[in-house]
Formats: sequence, C-alpha cells, structure tokens
Amino acid sequence: MPLQARRRLFAVHRWLYHLSLKGMGFNNWRTMEGSGELWAVQQLLPSLIKVPQPVMLDVGAHHGDYSNLLLKAFPDAVVHAFEPHPRTFAGLKQGAATSVRLHACALGASPGRAELFDRKGVDGSVYASLSKDSIRTLYQDDIVVHDVEVTTLDQFMQKEGLARIDFLKIDTEGFEMDVLNGAARALENNGIGIIQFEFNSLHVARRLFLDQFVQRLPGHRLYRLLSDGMVALDRLKVVEREIFTFQNIVAIPREIAPEKA
Repeated sequence: MPLQARRRLFAVHRWLYHLSLKGMGFNNWRTMEGSGELWAVQQLLPSLIKVPQPVMLDVGAHHGDYSNLLLKAFPDAVVHAFEPHPRTFAGLKQGAATSVRLHACALGASPGRAELFDRKGVDGSVYASLSKDSIRTLYQDDIVVHDVEVTTLDQFMQKEGLARIDFLKIDTEGFEMDVLNGAARALENNGIGIIQFEFNSLHVARRLFLDQFVQRLPGHRLYRLLSDGMVALDRLKVVEREIFTFQNIVAIPREIAPEKA
C-alpha cells in the first residue's frame, strides 16, 4: 500500500521532514562547521585558488568572523569587509583582524543612499536588511531604520583598481541578487571567481528563486554546502532545490568546477 498522508501521523512526518532538511544542508546556521563554511574555507577554496595574494570580499561582514577565517586559510590574502550598519560596523572594527580593509557601506545594484532596516529590539543584528518587507513579514517586529551609503561592486573594483576578485562572499539578508546585479561588468568579463551566498526565507519577500541565481551566473556551477562537502544543484529536482530556508550556496567557475559533487 502506498504511503498516505494521515492526520495522526502528521507531527511525526513533520519532524522527519525538518530532520531531513538539516541532513540535506538546510538550517545548519548555528556554527560555521555546521553551515559548511568551515569546510569551504579550509578545504574547498585552497584546492581551487592558487594565486599568491588572492583578493577576497566579505559582503555583509557583521563582526568579521568570516574575514578572519579567510585570513587564517590565506594569510597573504587581501580581504575587504563591507558592513553598512553603523552599530555593527563598530563591532567589525573591534573584531576584524588589523589587515582586513573595512568599508562602511553596502553593495547593491546601483550607487546612492538606501534605508537599512533592522529589528528594533536587537538593532545591530545579523538580520539587518535593505528589504523592509523581509523584516516586517518574516519577523513581525518593530523596525528601526538607518540611512546608509550604497556602491556597486563594479564601481568598487574600478576605484580600487581591481581586475579580478578571487572570492566573493555575500550575506546581505535577501539582497544577494542586487550585489550580483551591481557586478554585471565584472561577471561579463570573468572578473569574479568563486562566489558564496546565503539563500533563505528572506528571498520570499523579494520573490527570488534559486533558479534565478543559476540564470544570473551562467559561467558558474552552483552547489549547496554541507558540513563536509557540497552537492551540485543541477543534480537535484526542483522540489529538492527551491526550498526557502537557510542554506549556503557556492558558485564555482565552470572551468574549475568539480564534476563529482
């Protein structure tokens, strides 16, 4: 007899569903090891990035933990950390290694000024977003607003004289696509190597699917990070891929992307 959905077993199947999500790389946000970030920085990136002084960007750096992790794996790297939230940037100045180059601005699709929204009770949180709908819809908290500077990745690269970014990490709470759209010239000219970004429930408010990131990055192959490896998104069915909850995605240029994953 085929398995049927029965009311008395709903709670059991729901528990199994959430357990399975964690086993497939979702909602493991509590530690860098669980999220796959530790494996990515310590094992994946060193196997693919061979230049002597790689340029690495930490967009949405918060207090600098990821930037510091990059420097431990790549002591000679040039690391730029971006954090637009004024309160969080103060923490970044305290927490980041002295060699990390700090930028108190956001990266977006176009330059100018923007409103950064955060949860009033925890202003300076990791939830801060340029999307008011994301904060209000998903967290239902009172909102505090900060006026912040926005530049584009293309403008930043031109200003800094950068021909290539070897690694780009984006954690902008739903605005990852805006960062990529602001790097159109760099992407077209193969000026960005490996990209890691977070995909989560905040993308519901932005009406963004993972498939749109696949289309935005045709020169890259996309994978979901696991604690000890990764799985290629193009090997998964839609129902296994388009899941709006925490996950880390890594996009690797196709010429160096692993086939077996």
